[in-house]
Amino acid sequence: MALTRRQLVTGFSVLYLLALTILAGYALRSTDIYNLPIPDVISALTIALPPLAGVAMETSISMNEKLAARGQLQTSRIFQITMAFFLVYETALATLAGTHISPPGSLNCHLRETWEKLFRAKDESAVRMIQDTFSCCGFASTSDMAFPFPDANHHADACIVRFERETPCIEAWRNEERKVAVFLLVVPVAVFLWMVAIALSPSSQSSWLQSQLSLASGGTAGSSNRRARPEIEYRDVEGGEEDSIYQEVNNLNKDSRLATEVEGNRTRSSNGIRHEQDVWRERA
Repeated sequence: MALTRRQLVTGFSVLYLLALTILAGYALRSTDIYNLPIPDVISALTIALPPLAGVAMETSISMNEKLAARGQLQTSRIFQITMAFFLVYETALATLAGTHISPPGSLNCHLRETWEKLFRAKDESAVRMIQDTFSCCGFASTSDMAFPFPDANHHADACIVRFERETPCIEAWRNEERKVAVFLLVVPVAVFLWMVAIALSPSSQSSWLQSQLSLASGGTAGSSNRRARPEIEYRDVEGGEEDSIYQEVNNLNKDSRLATEVEGNRTRSSNGIRHEQDVWRERA
């Protein structure tokens, strides 16, 4: 059985939105693992965006199709409201994600605040995860709040001595934040482009951009039952009654047909008389 256009669009949309959801999930996981200064609420709302958009679009299009089949919908307010809501949603997420792709100077402040919190809390697992992942020591320098934390048994350069690393973590950590922020920015932009594509696709236009044209018989432009119409037809209905213009046009059509018939009969009669006269002349 061949797949319809609607089924193909739906299948592609499911795979597309699933990929965006996985991308947002990866961003949330990276934010938690590396303790990036990106609020979890941004990642959570980004993960929820693709499935919510998919369900909302499918529901609104289906409702439009049902209402259109009953002749109860002229313009799709449901579709317009859905698009407006998600446009605000996507714009807010993209703006919040964009603040973490700004110039390095402004990013360093958030990163330092986060590292200082980890250092004051003596969160060895968090700091060591960052250092081991990016093969670095400390924040701005190899001895700046590095693990092992300075104490009676460890000096500030303990990380360099133990792990033999000479690179601070600020650059690699900042690049990770920017990469995750780009992922969080890509998701709402990609969802927006998908919604626009669905709105402009032929399979959805038929349900929310309905034609306002109708035949004089009262059927739609796509109606299969079309009756034969006279040569000229004009209908001006107001209040459920036809006005005099329509009747006058009908009368003109009738008079035209009657005149054509009379002229045809007269021509045939005159031809018959001439033929008889010619016959009598030949006999004479």
